Amino acid sequence: MKRVLYIGWIGYNNLGDELMFECFKEQFYQLGDDYELDLVNNEKRYLDNAPLQAYDLIVLGGGSILSGAGHPIQPYIIEALYQALQLNKKIMIWGSGIDWVPKSYVSNNLNIQFLTNTSKLFQEKLNTVFHESVWSGVRGPLTKQLLEQAGVKKDVIISGDPAFLLPNKTDKNLFPALFSPNDKVIGVNWGTSFHNIYGRNEITLENQFAEALNQLIADGYKIYFYIMWHADLEHTKRLAAKLNDTTAWQINDTVYSAESVISLMTHFNFTINFKLHANYLSLAAGVPFIALGYRFKIFDFVRSVHLEDMAIATDDVNLVSQITSLEKKIVNNRSEIVETMDKQQKNYRLKLIEPFEQGLYI
Repeated sequence: MKRVLYIGWIGYNNLGDELMFECFKEQFYQLGDDYELDLVNNEKRYLDNAPLQAYDLIVLGGGSILSGAGHPIQPYIIEALYQALQLNKKIMIWGSGIDWVPKSYVSNNLNIQFLTNTSKLFQEKLNTVFHESVWSGVRGPLTKQLLEQAGVKKDVIISGDPAFLLPNKTDKNLFPALFSPNDKVIGVNWGTSFHNIYGRNEITLENQFAEALNQLIADGYKIYFYIMWHADLEHTKRLAAKLNDTTAWQINDTVYSAESVISLMTHFNFTINFKLHANYLSLAAGVPFIALGYRFKIFDFVRSVHLEDMAIATDDVNLVSQITSLEKKIVNNRSEIVETMDKQQKNYRLKLIEPFEQGLYI
């Protein structure tokens, strides 16, 4: 029996993090009965107590290579993987990425050094982890570039996020018509990151977003709010209360499965999303998205699918006009955007299943 330990932010019923693990499990269980899977939450209090010696392979799943709310450098995840190597265990990085990078690094196109500001010992461990990993796939090109700046010499694969494995086929009849049949509907995902966003102030962002949604409603759109996490509901209700026409919006307070959300999205003309994986769900549904760039991982994602223009930084003072401008771009270029999304999803699907085709190299 080959034992595998998956590391991820699991257990809080956050759809984005849960769906990454579900994508891993779907591939894993196709390997057969000779493989056994366990899970550990990637928070330090859990990871420090994980019995790494009991496993043949430790997998860093989707999420962050470097973790820690509000601070970019908390290297305990890399430390855990390095410790596993010292125990002669195999490790794998499957669709993880770097987050918590200051906005200045994005706006300067990564010309400012980031991970090179860490200790030489940490950089050596980081390089060892990637060099010794049996398979190293990261979320996007910005993560890859930062790793290269930090001296990681192994040719890291841009595998994309595990959410690229989400199914395209859904039951389109799962949800009835949301408004009248001829209505133009925008699916809106809103929530909170507890002010750990570019701009730092979610209320200021919320007020700007409400102004943009009111303009879109005035242009004939209906708004359908959906959530990825129960903690987001209160914030979504507060945003909805700032919309002028109470007949022009609905809130669905259920956190659905990924497949159900994809089905829901087939009713939308496009989506505007706060949480990262809402954009992946929209991509899987073939529905154009506008991504609110609240942290580094959003920009890593849009760069990975060659749709950089579809993200707006949450500290952008012109956020309202940017949203209305992107609405026009979606209307005028919908087929090209959808074609790009489909092409990129197919490309990353092939990369993400590669290690499973090799039996996870164990």
